[in-house]
Amino acid sequence: MVMTTAPRLRRAHRSRPRVGSSRWFRSYRWPVVIGWLIVLSIMAWVLFFRPAHVPRAPEGLPGNAPSERSGQLLQAAGRRPAVKLPADDAPHENTTEWWYYSGHVQTDAGERYSFHVAAFLLQGAMTHMAFHGSLLDHQSGKHYTDQARTEGKPSDGRADGFGFTFGPWQITGSGPKHTVKMAGKGFALDLALNDSQAPVLHQAPGTPVAGLLDLGSAGSTYYTSRPRMKAEGSLMIDGVNKRVRGEVWFDHQWGDFEASKLRWNWFALQLADGADLMIFELFDRQGGPVLRMGTYAKDAVVTALGAADFTAKARGTWKSPSSGVVYPMDWTLAVPSKGVDLKLEPVIRHSQFDARLTTLNVYWEGAVKAGGSQTGVGFMELSGYEPVSGAGGK
Repeated sequence: MVMTTAPRLRRAHRSRPRVGSSRWFRSYRWPVVIGWLIVLSIMAWVLFFRPAHVPRAPEGLPGNAPSERSGQLLQAAGRRPAVKLPADDAPHENTTEWWYYSGHVQTDAGERYSFHVAAFLLQGAMTHMAFHGSLLDHQSGKHYTDQARTEGKPSDGRADGFGFTFGPWQITGSGPKHTVKMAGKGFALDLALNDSQAPVLHQAPGTPVAGLLDLGSAGSTYYTSRPRMKAEGSLMIDGVNKRVRGEVWFDHQWGDFEASKLRWNWFALQLADGADLMIFELFDRQGGPVLRMGTYAKDAVVTALGAADFTAKARGTWKSPSSGVVYPMDWTLAVPSKGVDLKLEPVIRHSQFDARLTTLNVYWEGAVKAGGSQTGVGFMELSGYEPVSGAGGK
């Protein structure tokens, strides 16, 4: 075998056409042509066809100087990957993660409704998911809620997005297209969502990675949003089906953090002038400050807000008759650099979500109306507040 194979190899080498000769061109012209076509196709995609909507990171980081822990986070930034979408829309191998929708919809006749739907993924000694949802009829003030919990992760396993189905609960997302479905006693919601804007990566002063927030001793979280998704679909209340449309705020957070260590006030506002404002105040469970930051987005420009760039003050309180928790209410929010000075009123005060059956907590979650320098609508979440001493509960 060796004697018969070697001469053939040598003859083949001697017969190879000289580079640049007419024989060489005839022999290799098609591989060369195909190679150039591949190179030109890649160049055309990069220049003309790549996606126009890349995640919107804040253009500036005004506000507080970095804290000692922020400095530690800065040092660890090299080990923290940047957000990559839509891949990071998919579930992660982190302790805590949630996908959250809050929105205002209406019928062609002008009837108004608001809702929230959230899916929580908790992974540790065991993995489980919880689903929370509410629907508010603004005409009657009737508030519908439901929740569910399941062991494991009812995911469809898609790589660039998420898809969870458990009974009547379904949320799916692939880039800018999402679906949201839920149903409970006397109500149901079925919406298709689409976003024409790039997602927003929230960033606070002192955190070097766009979309990454430092939560002090509770850990850290990535946080992205689609603040103004267009929604169309249907809802059912007490057996009556209605076609609705509106705008929905979508949030996604993931990381190795313990939400049970935190108290927070969260505001997500869609203002009539086209601006989207998110304010996030986090405290430890004793009320000590952890992080105050925000994001102001308008006309595709995103501005990071530090603690010195806004004020948030409650003018009153509301006490839940079922849990005894007292929540700050009737808020004033101001962002002087943006000419924003708002007063927020809840659509209804009785918007506590009692999640003790699924996530072992209670929180205030509800629609708000904004007035003042601008008008608008939005949602407010108040979480981590404890019952007042001596108050009764379930």
